[in-house]
Amino acid sequence: MGWIRERMEQLEPPSTSVSELAQRVRKAHAWPRGKKLKATSLATYLGKFDEGQSLEWLDQHPEVSRALAEALEMAPEELNEQLAELQANKLAPGAKLRLRDVQTRPLDLRHEPLPPGIRMEVQDPAFWPLWWYAPSGSGRTLVGQWLQARGLAVFIQARTWAEAEQQLPANGHPVFVELDSAEEAPDWEQRWEEWKICVATESLPSAPPENRPEEDEERLFRKPPPNWRLVKNASAPEWIDDFLEWLEERVTVKRFDARAFRQWLSQSTILNRIDNVGTALGLAGLFATYGRKDGTGPLAKTQDLSEMAKLFLRMLIQHRENEVDLPVPKLWERLSYLSHSLLQDGSAPSHEARTLDAWHALVRVRPDRVDLEWLETLAENGLKVDKAHLDKARTQLPADAFRTVKALRSLGLLRERQPGQYAFRPPWVLEALLQHSLLELLGQGPEAWGGVLLRQEHAVTVFKELFERCRRKDFTLVEQLLARPAPTAPAWVAGLEAAFRALGFASLLGVQIPEDLRWNILRHQRALTIPTHDGIPLPRITYAHKSEQEEPLLDRGLWYTALLSLTEALPPRSELSIEDWCATMSEQTRIWLLDMAACRTAQEKGARSTDWWLPLLELGGRLMNRLHLFNDSASRIPELAQPEYLLRRLQSKDLTLSELEGYFTWRELGIVLPDYVRRRGLEWERLARRIWDIWLKERHDKQLPQFLAPVAPHAQLLWTTLPAAVVEVFVEDRHYHSMFRQESMFPFFQREHWNVFLRGWTGSGGISRSKTGYSQLTALQMMPEEHVRQAIRAGYPDAYDHSSRRLLWRRWPEVLCEEVERLLQQGHWETALHQAWAAPAHLVARLLVSAEQGMAQSSAPPPPMVARWLHGQIAERVPGWDKAWVLLERLMPSTAS
Repeated sequence: MGWIRERMEQLEPPSTSVSELAQRVRKAHAWPRGKKLKATSLATYLGKFDEGQSLEWLDQHPEVSRALAEALEMAPEELNEQLAELQANKLAPGAKLRLRDVQTRPLDLRHEPLPPGIRMEVQDPAFWPLWWYAPSGSGRTLVGQWLQARGLAVFIQARTWAEAEQQLPANGHPVFVELDSAEEAPDWEQRWEEWKICVATESLPSAPPENRPEEDEERLFRKPPPNWRLVKNASAPEWIDDFLEWLEERVTVKRFDARAFRQWLSQSTILNRIDNVGTALGLAGLFATYGRKDGTGPLAKTQDLSEMAKLFLRMLIQHRENEVDLPVPKLWERLSYLSHSLLQDGSAPSHEARTLDAWHALVRVRPDRVDLEWLETLAENGLKVDKAHLDKARTQLPADAFRTVKALRSLGLLRERQPGQYAFRPPWVLEALLQHSLLELLGQGPEAWGGVLLRQEHAVTVFKELFERCRRKDFTLVEQLLARPAPTAPAWVAGLEAAFRALGFASLLGVQIPEDLRWNILRHQRALTIPTHDGIPLPRITYAHKSEQEEPLLDRGLWYTALLSLTEALPPRSELSIEDWCATMSEQTRIWLLDMAACRTAQEKGARSTDWWLPLLELGGRLMNRLHLFNDSASRIPELAQPEYLLRRLQSKDLTLSELEGYFTWRELGIVLPDYVRRRGLEWERLARRIWDIWLKERHDKQLPQFLAPVAPHAQLLWTTLPAAVVEVFVEDRHYHSMFRQESMFPFFQREHWNVFLRGWTGSGGISRSKTGYSQLTALQMMPEEHVRQAIRAGYPDAYDHSSRRLLWRRWPEVLCEEVERLLQQGHWETALHQAWAAPAHLVARLLVSAEQGMAQSSAPPPPMVARWLHGQIAERVPGWDKAWVLLERLMPSTAS
């Protein structure tokens, strides 16, 4: 907190914001009449003066200085002394500064690098112009000071763009602009490309406007209007190790151990909560204060995030003990009240910025307990205060909310995100407070936590806690809910449907639900559902589509999963059984019911794991008969029934390739299908080979169907059982020769598959390039050594396949050298020399020795091609070419004239 704000709090009555102070200054007697300076602009300057910046402006406008002194109830001389002190201490280029929250040696801006975690693009004007989206704690001010100290850029801090624009240098020098608000910031302009500028703020730039009407056909041929190049902070795992190395060189706390801190971050799962450098510094300070290298100390004893947050709060108060007059327990109590208020306040998300008045309202506790205790203590010590006087004094107490918000601002927990708007920082502390309050609300009855479920933002946290308790067979919350039914109260209904989901999901994972509890919650849920024209029940409480997409636990598909799981355990055709719920549904509607139970976000589909997805598929398989699905033929197979339907069809004799290709979503089945089959007591490998047999029998399109492609995500499911007969088709049928271009196929090849390939490459009518015009380079990249040797001995690559020969020499130089040496020694000149011509120069000497041995052992002279090869090595002057000269002389002696 700066000097102006401190003075504002000493006024009577206190001034609650710089905007209000600006109004007071403009109403002061010393304010120059006719001065055209809006209150908003003046508030901007006051905020800068408070931080010790732009003080020279006051020197240039002494009349405003006198009005400010009057508004602050200071003598002009006293104000001038304050300004002189601030100007003397103002950060100069090259000055040193200390980081907050963690004790380090002063950071020399001119000679030391910035901490890793700050993007390189914002540190170098060569990457500008750009817009840096930098939430509070990202180091915007630090970067600006660092750039200015090094003479790399002019540093401008401003509330708004209009204010910043007035300070832009005229010489076109690079400019780093830190804006409090992105409102009215300029759209992209060509001048920014020529004028290196970086804008840093908590807001994203506005989208560029379209210059022509939407219906203009020419817009299809126009380039889109340019926009700011946007830079965001990288995720913590990308830079945390470099950051710790940087920090370890500068931290002054002797017991701080960077390696132990890194280990603690991973173990406490808090690494994923680090959003920027400021948060990382705060956690480093927490570990330096309460952590120990040996794993002991207060930090190691914390059981949850809220206990860690309480230690963090204690550390902040220790660092700023002269600025905060509330002890840790009392401030934590006020913060708990604040987080309860946030949970019950539906006006804005908890992380959004609010005005100070809004924060005051959230933490207001009446009466002020601290001051009441003080008065009561005085009364006990003899002060005559009767009840009437005490009640009157109570109404005159200073606002408790003001003290709390003041403390939060002093501690850096409330930071101004834009003019007059304050947000809670860092996010993990707010998360800890909200989790702590949610757990407390769960103990206050269904009305309390049911109300949170209605507010969507924190509903998923309640869902998770309900589910975890049900999974531990703790049904207390559900029993309390059912003991006091209130079907007309939205909070109770939200609680019931959340409990319905939690019980159903726990049942799916094998938790035994008491029968009376199962029946009771099904009865209440049945009475609350909303019927549709086709008989599908709808839950009474649903959530916004965006919330469902982002949080699978809020997806209504989980409600249908719970319905299937809870009803399946009841006897067939009994009251509330699955047959009872589906009594009026057509077969297509029953299929749709299974579809809804399988509905998940795209992100969750990509991360499906067998701990819940496999039980859900097994549930769908068990319900096939009870729902009377596919008795005659299937037009569409819902995802939950596909494994069971496929299993049954694979055991029949009339399964066709078109069924396999058209009915099943192989991408989703691939993860769990083998486990599903094995849990049914069957062997997946045998069934997979049955699929290949069907393709071998029915293939007619001269290409593999998509679900059999080796590049498919589920390829391992089928290609690990690949019959050698399939490779024979690829070799013998020229329509399938393109398969040998697909690198993804060869990792599945076993010895028998390579044998087939090799026969096709080296045999008549095979796949060699000289016969088909097709190169098998992709296969040769992955061919095992054993088969490479066989190919060389068979004379392949042949005389015309130079690309394959070069590839094999690069990949297997030693193998080829050994095989060619053997061929030369045995006198197989033609086969050997096909490969020898492409041998690397450093291996030729070995081949010449083998050629000499072959010539010595052969009774017949070598063919002329040997002399040509020797002549070529001499011409290239390869290492050992003199040996080639000797052998050439032996074959073709020189004749003297």
